[in-house]
Amino acid sequence: MSVAAAIIDELSERELAELAQRLEPYIAPPQDQWLDAKQASEHLAISIETLHRHTSNRAIPFHQDCPGGKLYFKRSELDRWRESG
Repeated sequence: MSVAAAIIDELSERELAELAQRLEPYIAPPQDQWLDAKQASEHLAISIETLHRHTSNRAIPFHQDCPGGKLYFKRSELDRWRESG
């Protein structure tokens, strides 16, 4: 058993709750963020060409300011899309 595990095993419920609260900023999930096409393709581990093919087929969630404009993607939507496929 590691030293950290041994220490945690000795903590009371109140102390564990306090520890969890203090560690939360370090382990909280990342905030949803907007990604451009390059970041989205890196996040999904696919090429830009594959990403653009998915957007032209409307197979992947994306947003645009105007028709033909720059593509934007929400990380959470991409994650849900990946999990559903």
